[in-house]
Amino acid sequence: MAGSAKERDREHHERLFKASMSPVRRQIVATIGIQGKSREEVKKELNLNDFQMKFNLDWLITEGFVVEEDGKLKLTEDGIELLEAG
Repeated sequence: MAGSAKERDREHHERLFKASMSPVRRQIVATIGIQGKSREEVKKELNLNDFQMKFNLDWLITEGFVVEEDGKLKLTEDGIELLEAG
């Protein structure tokens, strides 16, 4: 049982590391922040093109850092951890 928890912990840190290595992903997370924002707000504030926005946001959603609820992007617990890590 401890091995599975250790494995999840390692995977969690690898995901955080991959997310933190991308300046665009870090900027998206910081822009969404604790309050949340719409896709258009994030795209406009960061001056991202459609591809940059979709590619990076899709990755953040797939990896569990961001969720979209009622048209608003919000950080998950992992997203908040990434935000706090700077």
